[in-house]
Order: sequence, then structure tokens, then C-alpha cells
Amino acid sequence: MANKHRNNKEMQSLLLLAVLLGFLADGSALLVPPKSQQFFKLQSEVSLEELGQRSSSSKTTYKFETDLEINSVWSRDNDQLLEIFISESRVAAAGKDRSISKIPDRPFYISLVEGQPHKVIAHTSKDQSLLNLERGIASLLLLRLDASQEEELDVSGLCRVSYNVKSSTRVEKAKRDCALWDLRVTYHPEEAFGVSQQSQEQVSYQLSSEGSLLKAESVETHRLSLAAKPDVGSVVKSVLILQQSGQGSSDVKQLEQDSLESAIESLLEWYRVFELESDVDGFISELKEQTLEDQLKASLDELQSEDVGKSSLALAFVKLIPLARITSQERFAALLKEHTKLLPQLVDLLGAVQTFDAHNATFGFLYKEGDTSNEQLELLEKYLQSLAVATHPERKIIEHLYGLLQLEAVNKKQAKLRDSIVQTIATLTRQSGFDVNDLLLQQVREYLLQGVTSKEPTLYIRALQNLQDPTTIESLLEQAQSRDEPSISVAALQALKSFPVGNLNSSHRQQFEGIFYQRKRRFDSSARTLALDVILSLRPSKEQLGHLLDYLASNDRQFEIKTYVLQKLRMLAEKCPRFRALFETELAKRSRVNNYNVLGQKGLTTVLTRQLSLAPAFNESLLSTQEVYQGILKRGSVEFLLHAGRSQASTFKLGIYTAGLGSLVGDGDADDGNDAIPADDELGGEETITAGMEISVQGSQLRPLIFFNGQTELMGHVWGGTASDTTPAYQATTLAQDHERYIILASGATLHWRVLGARSVDLNGKVGFSLWNRNAQTEIQQNTGSALLGHVAVGFTYAKLVQDFSLIHEPKLSLQADLDFYSGIKLCMQLQRPEQLLEQTSIRSVFLQSVDRPYAKHVSSKLSHKTPGCTFALNQKNNEMCNIIFNDN
Repeated sequence: MANKHRNNKEMQSLLLLAVLLGFLADGSALLVPPKSQQFFKLQSEVSLEELGQRSSSSKTTYKFETDLEINSVWSRDNDQLLEIFISESRVAAAGKDRSISKIPDRPFYISLVEGQPHKVIAHTSKDQSLLNLERGIASLLLLRLDASQEEELDVSGLCRVSYNVKSSTRVEKAKRDCALWDLRVTYHPEEAFGVSQQSQEQVSYQLSSEGSLLKAESVETHRLSLAAKPDVGSVVKSVLILQQSGQGSSDVKQLEQDSLESAIESLLEWYRVFELESDVDGFISELKEQTLEDQLKASLDELQSEDVGKSSLALAFVKLIPLARITSQERFAALLKEHTKLLPQLVDLLGAVQTFDAHNATFGFLYKEGDTSNEQLELLEKYLQSLAVATHPERKIIEHLYGLLQLEAVNKKQAKLRDSIVQTIATLTRQSGFDVNDLLLQQVREYLLQGVTSKEPTLYIRALQNLQDPTTIESLLEQAQSRDEPSISVAALQALKSFPVGNLNSSHRQQFEGIFYQRKRRFDSSARTLALDVILSLRPSKEQLGHLLDYLASNDRQFEIKTYVLQKLRMLAEKCPRFRALFETELAKRSRVNNYNVLGQKGLTTVLTRQLSLAPAFNESLLSTQEVYQGILKRGSVEFLLHAGRSQASTFKLGIYTAGLGSLVGDGDADDGNDAIPADDELGGEETITAGMEISVQGSQLRPLIFFNGQTELMGHVWGGTASDTTPAYQATTLAQDHERYIILASGATLHWRVLGARSVDLNGKVGFSLWNRNAQTEIQQNTGSALLGHVAVGFTYAKLVQDFSLIHEPKLSLQADLDFYSGIKLCMQLQRPEQLLEQTSIRSVFLQSVDRPYAKHVSSKLSHKTPGCTFALNQKNNEMCNIIFNDN
């Protein structure tokens, strides 16, 4: 029965198509009959609706109406030239109706080849709105009765199309993936920082029994939202209707040319020929008559150093960005000279601008080669750290930075600046998405690979982490496996962990397994845990998972690594139901593993993920890894992740590393002294006492901060108490969301969409250390001010709809660690988040402009959402330690 029904439908479609093709055979397939005069009414309605609002007041609309007189002034076979007059034009919004008198009364022309619109012949392109409207009218006449094309070129660019023939007089067309629906100016490569767009258009045609056009109606919808918060954004809907209102003469005077080309040629004294594809109407994105200097003066109170870490500074920052991107080098230089007290905030801003003018102004003002002061070098580093987060830097910026690396002053006297330049170049090269054969990419890659063999290999390995060039994976694996220095092996594995999983293959997996299981030689515990992270990211099979579970019952004395493995497996099982089923199945098969003796937590190492916030706030989580050795934090990290569907992106990552501190607090690992197998970390002998901090901003690894290097420096801090006061570790405001695109509607109207977000971070900490009481306290505080501004504008010369929305919040986090090594080793960590408030505002506006008595209306709304504060539960072992420490006190 199903086949019979399908065959009947196919037969009906063929019959209908035969009827329509009959029009072609009769020479009457033209929608406007030859030599005829037709009158049409054109109606365009565009609405802008705020997402997340269900009331009717959440929609703003304008309407445009005009009368068209269409004359067929030349035709032969299925080629035709139409002459079209526009008259009686009006625009309306919010009950206000205005007539338009500025549209000229001269006609425009549409050429048709084989019955399809081919070109628009118009008087001028100075009025882009009018030209786009004429292209929109021409595109409504694009109807392929044979449905032979899967792609069409019209006002929206090249589109994928499909036809549905409903009857001999009704046809529907669906348009998808039009080129001019996604005219990107800037975008963020990380989906979580990006935007989401859903676009579609349906065009329906009503024809007379003779095949001429009675009505064409286009309905298109564009849903624009934040990827990380889908309920914030806009829906733009456009309805364009061309409906016959009457007929005139059936014997219109014809042009006396022999061919269509000659007929068009006869018009070119006063007219020009244009493609159907529209151009962006620049008026829609014009900034108000305001300069960067004006906006900066209005924002002075929010740009002070004490405002770092607050949303007020982040909001001022994103307001300045659009104006700064059209500012010249000379004006930047004048602002830097005038506002010397604001230099830390201004260099952050200029880094986010990403133009060569901003770059030249910064270096021209601050860099004096060998005569550059320490303060100027610090500001240059700050600029580079902001620039490193950039997603679309001008190529000349990378070329200039690469040239600086050849200067003697940079290489011999300015080591910190050189490090920051190297890290920034690597990140910008990756973000630029150069072709694999690009000369600049090759130069940067070769420079970094040569640096790996220098006296400072870790500097260049970190840069390879920022570059993430797949051709460097083999070199990094060689460094990870062949170098004896633990720091180099760990740095190489950190770099490899940052690569997208798709860049790694089965051969790479085997090498990571060789490191973790120590098949050829012993490795530092941090190198092993990093190798494990990569193995798990490659989605282990049940056999590979079984090997990991068997390892838990092995005679390896590294209980901290076993703790890491178990916690990592449990964390993944919590997040992924499929992995949880596999984990539970394989664990149930192994009685020698599935018991308290093996699964009971013996180490202090902690791996956990905690949800920071959920809708209606942003979906953000925290990933914390604390690798402990001899009761001391050896390598730890706290990473903040922003989620969008199945995608996630790192917004900020703080890492701490130490070495050699175990000698100050005594032995830690479980060792009764009778085991012939030494612990992995004991293999290298005495370690230099060091500690430092590693910071990554949106995936860009910055130059590490070294707290101390050697026991002398450490004891200087201990006896001098220099670490006991709250000390800033990182203070900066950087760009987060950075997105701009245009969309051309079927009516020829232009839609402009811009989203800019910034995060202002104030990270500080203090450390107390008492050798007499044998205890230590660490406190790390992160204050973040976040602001996002969205702007949607759609319209043409005579009407415009605008929505401006903002999201503001100030997430904070504190980590306190107490270490007591008076009798045994006890470590208590407390992770707390205070209450936070997310505020969302929206202003929708409609403008009637370039008409007599211009009109404007604005509607605003505001929402807020509180997320209660909390102390995060870490694990049972930590709870026990905290109870012991604070009960003793």
C-alpha cells in the first residue's frame, strides 16, 4: 500500500510538472506576459523579537509599502526586459505612518534570460538601500518551473533551494544556506565563546492558469543567540509580498533592439548593470557621531586600577572597542600620552583592538630598545598578554613581533619580554588559521623547533603548546620520552595535552601508554598523570580501560598516581553515562581490584569537577587537579570552563608547581623502607627548591611567574614575610566574545549583528609559613567582572529596528589551603564561591528616518538572577584532614 501511495504521488507531481512545462512550450512561462503592463503592490514587514520574552510587547516591527508598475519593454523567446516604476511609498511603525518622497520616479530594469532574472539595471548605486530593494524585487521573480537547479543566485547570494509543486498554480520554494546569511567580519573559533544562528526562508507562488504571476510571498526567519546562553538574543522575521493589483495596456511600447544585450546597452548612458546578489548597506552599522576620546572621557571613573576585577570596567572596555577599531595610530599615541595613569587599562584595550595602528602606537610609545625601562617592559608584556587572546589579528602584527625577536636587546637584555613575544606569536599564528604552506607559519614553526634544542627548551615547548601545529607532535613526543629533565618532559606532555584529539592517532596513544606504564624507563609522576589525561581523552576501549583498572592493583608504590587514576575514572563516569556503564562492567570483572584495599583512597591527590552556575545564568564549571607528593602540592590547577551544548572552552586556568619542598616538611609517600623499588620522584636525586605559577587565558599560555628558585630565595621570603601580604598575581581585562556579521534579507534590508564580551580578572594571593609551628597557610582569591554587549540592527534607509542587550555579572572564587606538618602531614583545602548576581538588560528601538517628521520609540526590560554562595565538597579524605586540623586548633 505504501509503495502504491508513493507511486500515485510521483505520478501527480509528474502530471503537474507536465502542465507547467507546457507553459514553457507555449512560450508563456514568463511571469510577466510579453508586451504587457502589470500593477503590483509590494509589502515588506520586518520584526525584531527579543528571545526569552513571550509577551507580545517583546516584538518591534516596521512596515514598508509601495506600488509597482511593471512594463515588459522587450521580449524574445524566453528572454525579457522589464521596466519597473516605484511610486506611493510609505513606511510605518508603532501606529505612525510616514510617506517617502525621496525615492526617484525614474524606473529600474530587470533582465531575464530563459525566463529567470539575470541582472538589475539601475541608475546608480549611491543609494544602497534602494538598489538592494530592487534586487529583492527581481529575486521574487526567480521561479524555476522545471526544478532543475539545486542552487540559485539571488538577493541573498548563492543559496541551496528545493521546489515543491503543489498544483498547476501553486509552487513553493525552500531556501537554505544562503551565502549572504553569514557575512562574517569577526568570529571566535571556540564555539562556547561564539554565537548560534538558525536561518530559513520559504517562498510561495500563486500563478494564473496561463502561468503569469499573481502573488509571490517570502517568509524568512533568523534566530540569533549566544552559544553559551541560548535564551539571550533576537529573532528577526521578514515577510515580503508582491501581489498583483491590476493590469494595464496589453501593447506596451517596445525597445527596437535585436537582442537583449543591445536593449540593455541602449540604457547604459544613464544606467549601470548590477548582479542580483546584494551588497551590505553600510548605514546600518554606522557608529554614532562619537570618538574614542569622547567615550574614554565618559568612562574615566570605571577605568581606574581599583576597578580591575569589576564588571563596571569590563562594561566600559567593550563600549570602547568598536570606536577603538576605527581609530588611527596618531590618535592612539595622543591618548597614551594624555592618560598616563590609565596605561595598564589602555594597553589591555589596545591589545584587544588587534589593529596594526593600535600595535604601532603601543610599541612606539613604550619600546625604546635597550633604553626601555622596567615599567615600560611590564606594560608591553601586559599588552602582549591581552593581544594573545585575540582571534583575528592583522598579519602585519605577527610579522612585526617576529622581527623583534631578531633584535639584540630583546634576546640578551629583555628575557621576560622575549618570552612573552614568543608565546604571543605562537598563539596569534594559531588563531590566524594560516594555510599549511604559508611562509610566516613555516618561519614561526621552524623558529620554535630550533628553540627546543636551545638552553631554554621549556620556553619554546610552551610556545609549541600555544601554536598547536600538528606537524610538531612528533617532536614534542620525542622531548617527552627522551629528555632526562622532568621539567622538559612535563612541559612537552602539557603541550601535547592541549592539542585537539583529532590530531592524535593510535601510534601516539601507544607512546602515551608507554610513558604512563613506564614500559621503557621511569618518568616523573606529573608526566605520567598528563599522559593518562591524553589516554582518557582518546576514549579508551574496554581492553584499554581494563589495563588501567589492573594497574590499580599493581605493585607500583606511587599511591598518589593511583589516587589520580581512580578519581579521574570516577569523574568521567559521573559525566558520561556510556563510560560509566563500561567502567562498572570492567570493574565488576576484577575482584582483585574491586575491593576496599585497592579502591580506598590512600593519597591526598584530588581530581574533581564542580558546577559553578547553570541556566538561567551561564553554564560554567570548575575543574580542579591537585597532584600531591610527600604531602606537598607538587602540581595543581584550577580551570574555569564555559559550556555551550556539548562544547566547552577554558576561560581561565591557574596552575601552581613546586619542587624540592618535601625536604622542608619531611617524608610523605607511603614507604616502610623495605621496598626495593624506589618511588619515581626519588630517581633524580636532590631537586632544586622552586615554585611558580602558570596562567592560561582562554587557552593562551602566558609566561610563567616564578615565586622563588632555590632555598636561599625561599628562606628570604619565609624570614622576611614578603609573601604574607596579599600580592597581585594577575590583573588584566581581556576580550572574550568577539563576533560581528551581516545578513542580507530577501527584501534587500541589511541586518548587522555584533557581540562583544570582556572579562576583568583580579587574581591575588598570600602565603604564611612557620618553620617553628611547622604549618603553612595559602589563600588565593579571584575576582572577575564580566560584561557582554549585544547589538542587532536591521533595516534600510527609511526604517530601522535595533536591539541592544547586556549581561553583567561578577563571579568570585576563593581557595584556602592549610598545611600542618608538625606530627605527620595534614592538608585541608577549602574552595568557596560567594553569592553572585547576573543582570540582563535589553533596549529595543524603532526608527523612521529620512522622512518628514522622523520618529523613534524605545522599550526597555531588565532581568536578574541570583546564584547562592556555597562551599564546594572536595572529597572524603580532605574532609577528614580538615576536621583533624581545625579540631586540633
